[in-house]
Amino acid sequence: MDRDFNLIVTFEAGFENYRYVYSILLDVLGDFSVVDAAPSIILLRVDDPYRVVELFRNRSREIRMIYRVIPVDSVVEPYVEDVAEESWRLASEKIPGGRTYRVTLSGRLYWRETGLPAHSLDAIRVIASNIDRPVSLKHPEYVVHVRSIKIYSRRRIASVTVTESSNILSIVPVSRDTDCI
Repeated sequence: MDRDFNLIVTFEAGFENYRYVYSILLDVLGDFSVVDAAPSIILLRVDDPYRVVELFRNRSREIRMIYRVIPVDSVVEPYVEDVAEESWRLASEKIPGGRTYRVTLSGRLYWRETGLPAHSLDAIRVIASNIDRPVSLKHPEYVVHVRSIKIYSRRRIASVTVTESSNILSIVPVSRDTDCI
């Protein structure tokens, strides 16, 4: 299994946007490896993905086209059962007792036994079933972030991140026609 990326950067689709985002990555990070890229996503290998989120947070006002910067704790097969097991392990290590969390799923997961696609709500229920922490959908302190990704244009995998909500950076794009103060 390809487990050699630890950061996801999503951006507005397009080749010119990819080039722009790549230049931002060079400017902000300097040292990184691109593992794979698609029309609106880049998978990277960096020394410390959580530090990268902070670097981007500090420069978020000058960044255009980037939507999200997501650190990755683990990469597993895209089966609900595998994702759930890894999520349970990471949650027990990283979420202190009594802290709230939510599960966020992006993309499609599958059932191991049948290979059929799982409905998102069913997958979320299975993932959350053994996490012994209170759930908060509106204001969670922690997020179990799962993203199913097609890599190398053919193989699907799932990234799992368990972190404080603030460690997943969402940048709201600013319209090019609007002046900012």
